Amino acid sequence: MKYEFELHISKGFDKTREESYILFDFLTTKIFKSFIYTINVTPQIDLPNKVIGFIVEGLSAPVLSIAKSGNARFQYRLFGYSRTEYELKLTKPDVDKNLFKLKITEKSLKITKEPSKKFIKVEV
Repeated sequence: MKYEFELHISKGFDKTREESYILFDFLTTKIFKSFIYTINVTPQIDLPNKVIGFIVEGLSAPVLSIAKSGNARFQYRLFGYSRTEYELKLTKPDVDKNLFKLKITEKSLKITKEPSKKFIKVEV
């Protein structure tokens, strides 16, 4: 597999909060057969400086002991964003840092810049 992780970025709406959000959905490309693990991700969000960052640290075992297969996953909902271009920093400690540009408009999301070498596949 070319990438260990994938990041899917999409827009959503929270009916309870009555507010739009950007969903950052991290998942592994590997499918686990016995348990669904969780990807340990630390968000580092600095909206005033137009920086959205995530440190992808690895996997942790599931809390439930029910056997189930699937990808490891982590989801983050970003509220309070502006319609502008953000620097998207994706870091894997001791391995790599990937810098992307994410443009948010009223109707769409678009990656406007991406690194030539990356540890994660980003899709909008």
